[in-house]
Amino acid sequence: MVKKEDFFKILKLVKLRVLNKEYEALMPPLDGLEKNTIDINGLATLVQQFMSIMFSHIGIGSNASPAQMVLTTESNNITLSYSGNIGLNSQGVTVYLQVLNENNNWTWQYFYIGFDTTNDSYSTTQIELYVSAWIYAFPNSSSNYETNVPTNLVRIAYTNTSFTKSSDSYLFIVWLIEFENIPPYLVFFTPTLQNKVGIASDSAFFASSAIVYFNNGSCNFVCGGNCPSAGLGSFITYIQDNNLILEFPLTAPLGTGVSNLEVLLCTTTQFQNMPTISGSTQSTLTPPVSGATFYVAIATITVTYQAS
Repeated sequence: MVKKEDFFKILKLVKLRVLNKEYEALMPPLDGLEKNTIDINGLATLVQQFMSIMFSHIGIGSNASPAQMVLTTESNNITLSYSGNIGLNSQGVTVYLQVLNENNNWTWQYFYIGFDTTNDSYSTTQIELYVSAWIYAFPNSSSNYETNVPTNLVRIAYTNTSFTKSSDSYLFIVWLIEFENIPPYLVFFTPTLQNKVGIASDSAFFASSAIVYFNNGSCNFVCGGNCPSAGLGSFITYIQDNNLILEFPLTAPLGTGVSNLEVLLCTTTQFQNMPTISGSTQSTLTPPVSGATFYVAIATITVTYQAS
């Protein structure tokens, strides 16, 4: 909360980066950010819808805005709807994206700035953050063009808090949602939330892909090689110990018997307004019975989202 006369003292132009490019964002101070509660059910819905669009290449019919905040007060709820900029005598929420790469790990930071610069006064007990992701795909099954299509707006975080906004003060709320230290091969599974700089993942219909290769001992075991392979597609999601689990069951004939089966996951994520990111990871499957032989590869690729 800030006094009205301090409006221009509080808001500062901050330089944010998307890799090696910088842009300026008008933001309040980021000091004193505290951890809040991630809504794991909301995250599950977001990931499920994002991955569905990724593999189907078709939107879900949503026209969701990038974000909103809901404040619970003593009399009713106040909704701060998405606005491109912070303004005087207005309420809203805007979002700024920062993308960092360090030691070949990726971090996506989304800064959600809620504001109320009206003369309203109220006391609040809880704040909720709702966000949506987007992906470059067909808006619907009959479309002949592609665009950034959104998921639904879902609650992704909330906090119980107590404060009073008076008529002679302005309210600013800063919320940071961060996908941190992501290896390149997992970028494919990371939702791109709607943002002002227009960065969005392309669907797997275009240049994005996730392919698993199986080494049968007589093939070129590299990404893009001639080993037996299967593309990711069907998946299930569930919550376990406050973590979100994403599983892809796979099968592929090997053409020969293999006792210890090497598996290679290769992903490529193409973006709108950002360079492509590719990566891979390798593991070995052992038969369920010692000494047994694989003739058909049966595997499950598991991705775990740890919420904190």
